[in-house]
Amino acid sequence: LGFLTGYEADVMTQAHVDSVLEIGKPFRATGIYDFGNQDVSSNVRSAIPVMLRHRLTPPPEETYSLHRKLSGAFLLCIKLRARVPCQDLFKDITSKYTFSDGAQLAY
Repeated sequence: LGFLTGYEADVMTQAHVDSVLEIGKPFRATGIYDFGNQDVSSNVRSAIPVMLRHRLTPPPEETYSLHRKLSGAFLLCIKLRARVPCQDLFKDITSKYTFSDGAQLAY
């Protein structure tokens, strides 16, 4: 995707992996995910200094607007203390997707 060059320090790669896993928490949680009682934002925020210190290339330009939208939606859910069946929504949407080779996800 262009976030990493392949020459990053291990700490940088790990910070990205940890952040992606954190962002995925709502979608791994079965049942209702309580955005009012979460630690995702603070965990991701703690990785930012590492990413800024060790990055070899800026993120792809086209991802900035996507990041802002996702961050805004996440922060809004936190502010509203939303309780959302994230995994169910994710599975419902992705189960309807057909890849270019005709394959579909099976849950």
